[in-house]
Amino acid sequence: MRAKQIIHAWDYHHGQATRVVVGGLPPLRGATMLEKQAYFAAHCDHVRSSLMQEPRGHRNMLGAVLTDPATPDGDIGMIFLHPRGFFEMCGDSTFSSVACLIDAGIISADDPDGELTLKVDTVAGRLDVHVQLAGGEPVGITFNNVPSYALGAQTLRVEGCGEVEALLGYGGLTYAYVEARQVGIPSLREVDPSRLLEVGGQVLHDARAQIHLPAYVGPDRLGEARPVDLITLWEPLHADDVKGTRVANFYAPQTCGRTPSGTGLAARTAIEVAAGRLKAGETFVHESPLGLRFLARPVVTGISRVGNGAPGIIPALTARSFLMGTAQWVLHPDDPFQAGFIF
Repeated sequence: MRAKQIIHAWDYHHGQATRVVVGGLPPLRGATMLEKQAYFAAHCDHVRSSLMQEPRGHRNMLGAVLTDPATPDGDIGMIFLHPRGFFEMCGDSTFSSVACLIDAGIISADDPDGELTLKVDTVAGRLDVHVQLAGGEPVGITFNNVPSYALGAQTLRVEGCGEVEALLGYGGLTYAYVEARQVGIPSLREVDPSRLLEVGGQVLHDARAQIHLPAYVGPDRLGEARPVDLITLWEPLHADDVKGTRVANFYAPQTCGRTPSGTGLAARTAIEVAAGRLKAGETFVHESPLGLRFLARPVVTGISRVGNGAPGIIPALTARSFLMGTAQWVLHPDDPFQAGFIF
């Protein structure tokens, strides 16, 4: 067998698939996670496009690359991938990557029925992770997210719908939240998927043209304005036992997240705390159209950022990710699509 490169990966899902790259790459150089990501983009981006895009991946694929940590006390570094580029932070892929660390034996636990703590370095910052084990398997993963902020609200003009209110927040990525009924969707659980993709794509297109937010990623990027990363259509979650919302997240054309989104939940939790609807220690839930739930709990509130008056919190996010399989991906030198394609 001829192979230009063989990549080792573990595939997980929590409703949405994450492919975790564990081998087949050169060491990623850089003193920070941002530098490591830049090195990967310059020297290994064909691996990202190959594993995220068709024919090996698909438009909703997520991914992560495990690296050496960028801090002296860090346990592991993570770079987050998607078919069109990189995420500075991704809660979904964090859950999957942490599960992979345990399942693959990269990090071992002394007590197979105890709790394991990890320090994870990402481009967006440090994550303190707690893993609950049962029989050596990760059955619950909670991590303290990067500082998350409410960023106010803005009127958004959506083609075909007129003016709507967008709530703005940051939870590792920037979000604009638009109530689904404002754009003609009475129920996220009952809407036709093609209609949801159409409307969500239009809101994303218009939001990126009209809403620019600072990227809160390290001191060298603080204050840089760019189009909002994702938009979230939401509706109230009518449940007696929890506070929360049902959500559908969009970050690329014809792409709707299958999960509630970790970074989106973090940002929305910050918004709820800033509005006085949620207190420290209370649980807030995001539920996807598939009925999947991620949980958040503000563990630190009242954080302020120099140069920005937005209230800040550190939310603890909880979910579980499931192993689907392992693979060795072959990049054949004669394959015309060894770098993948988007169609």
